[in-house]
Amino acid sequence: MFRVFTSGLEVAILVVILYYFFVFIRATGAVQALKGLALLGLAFGLARLIRLDVLFSIFTRSFPYLFLAFVIIFAPELRRALAELGRRRIFSSVSTGDRVIEDLVGAAGELSRKKIGALIAVQRDIGLGVWVQSGVLMNSEISRKLLVSIFMPFGPLHDGGVVIKGDKIEAAACLFPFSRKGLPTDGLGMRHKAGLGLAEATDAVVVIVSEEKGTISVAFQARFHRDLTEDELRKMLTENLHLKRS
Repeated sequence: MFRVFTSGLEVAILVVILYYFFVFIRATGAVQALKGLALLGLAFGLARLIRLDVLFSIFTRSFPYLFLAFVIIFAPELRRALAELGRRRIFSSVSTGDRVIEDLVGAAGELSRKKIGALIAVQRDIGLGVWVQSGVLMNSEISRKLLVSIFMPFGPLHDGGVVIKGDKIEAAACLFPFSRKGLPTDGLGMRHKAGLGLAEATDAVVVIVSEEKGTISVAFQARFHRDLTEDELRKMLTENLHLKRS
């Protein structure tokens, strides 16, 4: 009886591991890398089957280095995937309230109408300290007027991104990492690439306002959501920034 229970537990754990593995592959766009690994595995099995001893020995000795290379290449995606797994718990470290969301939506809408570019990252569970340190520390209460004033043209904090943590503007003029993959559409600028880059490296929700067209976009979980209305932006922020997360 105990053996049946342990066997069932092992199967359940294996199913969960496979589920999160495929979720990771889908979320990070690592399908091509997975195909490459599959081809290497096929070559490894073929070398073993037809007794290509030299080739089999090379594959065997190279496997630890291939695994290390995979971890290094996909370090940001792995960090974000583990954070997504870790946040499926009863409590969370950061909560964003309705007032903050309304201030953010209002500021994005005003900046959009005025065609003033903006880049705003809202921290969730993965800390943004590295990028906060690259900017100007503020630690200020968030407000719609303050957000709009930060991105006014020719201002000292206009370039770069804003980081919001909880109900505070933690820093402005921050430098975010550029995306390592192509954007889904052409004609988007540096802010969009930086916003998507941060969304690839962390679990932050990044709001981008286009300076050229005034459109509002969101980068989240390595995906890009373009041309959002204020209501769509509010819904997306509410679903992903409240304390209770699915």
